[in-house]
Amino acid sequence: MKRIIICLCMLLVMTASFSCKKKNTEQAAATNKTVNETNGENSVDTGLVEEIDDSKIYDLAQGMKMPNVKVETNKGTTFELNKTNKPVFINFWATWCPPCRMEMPGLQSLYEEYRDKVDFVMINLGETRETIEDFLVENELYTFPIGYDVNDTFGARFGIIGIPTTYIIDKNKVISNYVVGARDESQFREYLEEVIKK
Repeated sequence: MKRIIICLCMLLVMTASFSCKKKNTEQAAATNKTVNETNGENSVDTGLVEEIDDSKIYDLAQGMKMPNVKVETNKGTTFELNKTNKPVFINFWATWCPPCRMEMPGLQSLYEEYRDKVDFVMINLGETRETIEDFLVENELYTFPIGYDVNDTFGARFGIIGIPTTYIIDKNKVISNYVVGARDESQFREYLEEVIKK
């Protein structure tokens, strides 16, 4: 019995170390709100290019069609899922999340290896552009596109409760793999090889 309890405790510790529970959305939005003065009124630069219907919550799972994702990136471009004919790798993350940071070197390697065959976008949830830019200055080797979701709209829309969360989507916009928590480079490589062959 004692061994079972010890094993369960170790399993809980390992699970906690590989994913982060998301911060409270309202708290994150209040802390990280970017305010621009526009005609004397405050407006929030969310990074989203289109209005998202916040009343629509998707319970996404492997095998389901992925709703459209349209977001501005740090590359000065707009990523839109519905306008690509390639498989897509979408990773939701935050700078304060240790497992997110832990898997990023592997994601960079995968991006360099597969970017001609797969579209990548790492969507930051709930942090300001300045926070992301500071992170990139400190980690200048990361060249993958980062999407801005300052208000954590996609987190709410897709019911994301832990990060990193990754969706690997085939060229028909169907979710091939749905992963909560950090994974190593080799596991993601297997998923990418599978989705490229479809």
